[in-house]
Amino acid sequence: MSEPSTQLSDPRELLEGYLDYYRAEILRVLEGFPEPGVSRVPSGWTPLALLKHLAYMERRWFVWDFAGEPLEDPNGDRDEEGALVATESFEEIKAFYLAQCERSRQVVAKARLSDVGSRIGRFRPPEEPPTLGWTMFHVLEEYMRHAGHLDIARELAGGP
Repeated sequence: MSEPSTQLSDPRELLEGYLDYYRAEILRVLEGFPEPGVSRVPSGWTPLALLKHLAYMERRWFVWDFAGEPLEDPNGDRDEEGALVATESFEEIKAFYLAQCERSRQVVAKARLSDVGSRIGRFRPPEEPPTLGWTMFHVLEEYMRHAGHLDIARELAGGP
């Protein structure tokens, strides 16, 4: 998948296009990753746990925080230090991730960029929930940051 057209000027199309671009980029890097469940860094972080984190991040920001749908566990399974636990296979986490991305697209399709998120998630009075446009931009920032992390982790693992 390539980046959105350089001729786009509509903010919604740009945000949606870049979100989909980075969603695909994360999977592209991971699919060529030798042993995505193995850590190459001192913290013990794994590329597989990052994919699971991104699935939960989509779910938290779009479904819980913005749409206001109650979630039993918005942050996923965590260990005693608060790190996300990823014991599932790559294919299982990938399927969960893809389902969360699709659910996010459905939420976004029903709203305007200027619509304000719910008060069910993290944003409770007196805090003001962000708009959909802000939320989409924030999620995009998270994707860009983590795509860079994956590039470095893949290089450390001996990949291109």
